[in-house]
Amino acid sequence: MKVSRSKTRIALAVVATVASAGALAAPVPMVLGGISNPYTIWTEGPAGTLAKDPTPTIPEAAAALAGNAAAPGSNVELNKFGGYIAPGVPNPIPSPVPTVTTMTGTVGGKAITLSSLVKDDWTADMDSLARRYIQGAAVNNGLGALNPTDLGAAVTAFYLPTVSLGGFAPWQFVSDPNISYVNIDGHVVSIGLAGFFNATEILKKLFPDQAGDVPANAKASEVVKVSLGGLPAEYLFGFIATESGVSTADGSYTGNYEVHIPEPASLALLGLGLVGLFVGRRRLV
Repeated sequence: MKVSRSKTRIALAVVATVASAGALAAPVPMVLGGISNPYTIWTEGPAGTLAKDPTPTIPEAAAALAGNAAAPGSNVELNKFGGYIAPGVPNPIPSPVPTVTTMTGTVGGKAITLSSLVKDDWTADMDSLARRYIQGAAVNNGLGALNPTDLGAAVTAFYLPTVSLGGFAPWQFVSDPNISYVNIDGHVVSIGLAGFFNATEILKKLFPDQAGDVPANAKASEVVKVSLGGLPAEYLFGFIATESGVSTADGSYTGNYEVHIPEPASLALLGLGLVGLFVGRRRLV
């Protein structure tokens, strides 16, 4: 009984330490430093309509990132179609070498980098990212976990140019993230990804063999590559959306998918707390 109570006290102390480190802090927005390579700003206008900014600038991009979960508003799109768009060309033309658009700045005093994706991001380590994203989309949208055969077929289709997608492959449509906001609340960084609140038609193209089973009002975000505080980059995406209150003529950006990444300091606090829990357990056993 005495050992159990001591473990409980230590565990509660760990939770309290991490929570108190960032408790009740107001969200602090990212300070935008710059953006490399092509980007687009979708600016909110009257009645929640979004329009492409014809002459995007860094100050305008910073203003576009001033939203939050309750009112995402404008967004900044990093590159287009996996970097295979030549800048300034009105029609989609593959470029010899795909480019990555990178947004840099600071949030809560920590350096942060957000990037678009190229095909190598998806295919690295035996299609690890592609498999995680596809399986996540299936599980979170009522299709259930795909068996190895179906998952392999879905991964293959993910890379194939598709007529109904204008000749692009599905992976390209989720590789150019639209960032509505980046802020830190306590010790957790929140990123708003603008997308379709109803992604059913996109998922039908992603899962052609299961298209008839894709539910109405399905959810899936684009993917953003994020590095915080100099740590290795992570790929963030989600399958839960809230209505954004904004849209373009084709209904884009009606959904806000909020994804999160812990600040390194909070991970360090949690690690120290877990070490204390382990040491306390060793002493009491």
